[in-house]
Amino acid sequence: MSKSHDKSIVKPEPLRDFVAEEVICIPFDPPSRFLKKTIEKLSSKEKNIGFGYLYNLKNKIVLYQSLGASSVVLSLERLIVSGAKRIVLLGFCGSLNPEFKIMNVVSILKAFSEEGTSKHYFPRKGIFYPSPTLKNRIETVLHDLKLPFLTGSLVSTDAPYRETTSWLKQKQKKRIDLVDMEASAVFAIARFYGIHAAALTIISDELWSGTWNKKFLSSELEEKMKKYFVPLLHFSS
Repeated sequence: MSKSHDKSIVKPEPLRDFVAEEVICIPFDPPSRFLKKTIEKLSSKEKNIGFGYLYNLKNKIVLYQSLGASSVVLSLERLIVSGAKRIVLLGFCGSLNPEFKIMNVVSILKAFSEEGTSKHYFPRKGIFYPSPTLKNRIETVLHDLKLPFLTGSLVSTDAPYRETTSWLKQKQKKRIDLVDMEASAVFAIARFYGIHAAALTIISDELWSGTWNKKFLSSELEEKMKKYFVPLLHFSS
């Protein structure tokens, strides 16, 4: 943690019944609610914390449906003071690059910030990176399961309905592959507190052509979640 940052007047309160070193962060669940049903079967306890739901698993906490940078960071602040040291973001993203297809799974290399949260942690930074250790650990699990994946860059935005044609061209000029709403803020808060974070995303929609092509209702999306996300819910650190 940075020695020079100001101490906050408003401080997060620990969650005494939800203590674990690893947090699986799932900001969004497609309409089938497959992930919610899966998590509930594994969970021993559930809690609504206002900005999402917490589930107690055997050796980790699941933070579910904290959608967007500000919500996920509000929730993570409380989990970090409760003892969290690793954050695995399992999310969904849109493709800005025709080489990244719907249903591809991507391990994130870096995240550009266009959300309003991370600048309160690092005012002069606009790009954030995952923990190499945690990123490699996730990728090792996928390799062991013989599950293919890509690596790529991502931009996080607060305003998905302002992904305009000019915005898209700017991102493509910068060679940014994907867009989501949380990754840069998750990486930023992890860096701020000196803990680990990494992100694995499934491409659920495409914007690269200038037309929105979405597959949130696809049965193939549920199959991807079963293959890629569920093993990380079970995996022991």
